[in-house]
Amino acid sequence: MSEWLTAWTLWHWLVLGFVLLIAEVIAPGVFLLWWGLAALVTAIIQFLFPAFSLVGLAIFYGVLACILSLVWWKYQYNKDCQDQAKTSLNQRDHAMLGKQGTVQEIAVNGIGRGAFDDTTWRIQGEHLAVNDLVKVVRVEGITLIVEKVTE
Repeated sequence: MSEWLTAWTLWHWLVLGFVLLIAEVIAPGVFLLWWGLAALVTAIIQFLFPAFSLVGLAIFYGVLACILSLVWWKYQYNKDCQDQAKTSLNQRDHAMLGKQGTVQEIAVNGIGRGAFDDTTWRIQGEHLAVNDLVKVVRVEGITLIVEKVTE
């Protein structure tokens, strides 16, 4: 490849890389980042090895951009799965299991209201009385199934 063509394509790879990185900042989504970095790496490869053809560099760029995107997606997907397994957000049964509270009111059928932290919940259990200390053992819909805590 001639020297002026090498310089011309080198600048185009650099411009493409920086435009994609700026676009990532303006419209974040972590996808353009990897394509921009691949363009910058392609510019470095062209600078170090100016004998590469434009077609070869384009293929290198496409393959590298796909590899970087897939590696990031796989990493982020695994991280999201781990984070989702750790959180109890919007999973009432996981969030309330094992929590202790006190019975505020109870009916003969064992259904009543219990205070847990700063909220009250519908509870159900056996042999409960007002002010009993209870622990959540499971959740059925909006009802916490509780057991009396024996001291």
